[in-house]
Amino acid sequence: MKIIFYFILFLFSVFTVIAGENDYASSNSLVATYYSNAKKLIISNPKDCIFWADKAINESIIEGNKFDLCRSIFIKGSALDRLHQNKTAMIFFLQSLKVAEEFKFDDLEMKSLDKLSTLYAKLGNYKSAVKYATLLHERKDRNAILQQKVLAKTLPGIADLNKREIKMKQLLADNSVLDDNLRSNLKMIDNQGQWILIVVIGYGLIFLSFVMFKRQNRIILLKNKTLTEQMHTLEVGKMELEHARYKAEESDRLKTSFLANISHEIKTPLNAIVSFSGFLRQKGKPVTERKKYIDVIHQYSESLLSLMNEIFDVARIESGEIKKDPEMINVNEFLEKIQTQYFLENNQASQKGFSLIFNLPSNNTVIYLKTYPERLSSVLLHLIENALKYSENAKVEFGYVIIDTFIEFYVKDDGIGYPKEKIEDIFERFKTTDESAKFGSGTLGLGLTLSKNFIESMGGHIWVKSNHDIGSTFFFTLPLDPDVKQ
Repeated sequence: MKIIFYFILFLFSVFTVIAGENDYASSNSLVATYYSNAKKLIISNPKDCIFWADKAINESIIEGNKFDLCRSIFIKGSALDRLHQNKTAMIFFLQSLKVAEEFKFDDLEMKSLDKLSTLYAKLGNYKSAVKYATLLHERKDRNAILQQKVLAKTLPGIADLNKREIKMKQLLADNSVLDDNLRSNLKMIDNQGQWILIVVIGYGLIFLSFVMFKRQNRIILLKNKTLTEQMHTLEVGKMELEHARYKAEESDRLKTSFLANISHEIKTPLNAIVSFSGFLRQKGKPVTERKKYIDVIHQYSESLLSLMNEIFDVARIESGEIKKDPEMINVNEFLEKIQTQYFLENNQASQKGFSLIFNLPSNNTVIYLKTYPERLSSVLLHLIENALKYSENAKVEFGYVIIDTFIEFYVKDDGIGYPKEKIEDIFERFKTTDESAKFGSGTLGLGLTLSKNFIESMGGHIWVKSNHDIGSTFFFTLPLDPDVKQ
């Protein structure tokens, strides 16, 4: 029945979207006439269209009909747009957007967003153009996201869970039957006890009653044992059911979290790319302006590529795809290259006066480590960039110490630190302690997850010590090869 209900609801939603504005019949015939005249003249005679649109607006205000008011304002803005009165048209489109958002006129809201995005692009305000283009794509996807959440409730895991609930209900019903039988048997024993008292006169009758009592008692014990086993099975099944429900809810939550993150992070650069690609197709644009469009498209394309690389790296590590043999590295030389590489590849960091200090151990012993240099470099650079991001004085220290058969690396900053309640989440996938960077940051927050996966795959461990407003230190260990002479 649920599937049929969702299917009917889906058909109704589709019909409503397809029907749109054209199926609307105004309750005021005068407003409908004014609006119809304006709509017919929008292409052939925009000036007359404005005349009829103003009449429809005034009549709608008098009647208090918000839908007629919204679409009349929008058609007046469209007429002004055709007369190339861009700034005036923009005012009316903003008014129609405000009314549409307030009273949930989705179709008019999306049309107003589309017009505003195009007009801001014509006026050279690209930041606002991208803003309204992004809002337009989010409004279009709103119904799709709701449908995904509805469909998520019909996953096979939830269906299996419902089947188990039906079995548990059957088990409870069987338990009730056994309980009734037990009570009936106890009542029968009581009746038999009275009968024994009556026939206790004769030795033979007493002996016969005793035999019957023992036999009946044995039956009761067997049934009681069965009942106990059933109760135990019920408790175990109940625990398994709760565990299965938790796993299903956790799976659903992670799936929803992944969809929300991937949707926002991919749509942000894609919306910009699509919007500015559309602007490039417009004729008569100056070369300098077209170059700006190309630069914006290139910037968002790199952001999208970085995002996809994070996702592929997680998949590669978790599937064990890293198959090439590890290499032997000199740890001191490797870390010195990390220090040099960071400032060579980050001119902006050098210009801002960032300080990256490599602390060489006091004994100056040469240490060799068997590892994957590219992955280890990625881990250290990510921790360094993360530390510099939150450092108060733009100063970060890093180095290592030898503890028994392990080498322990560290990256230390003097920044704001992490709250205690957030420390457990920083290595979890799609979780971040920086609430402002959840969406639109160009990243899924997978850097620390990738680092944790790599370090654990090499037999190591990663953790963080942090004091709020004092600073944080990230540590991770890797095992030393006992066959390598240090």
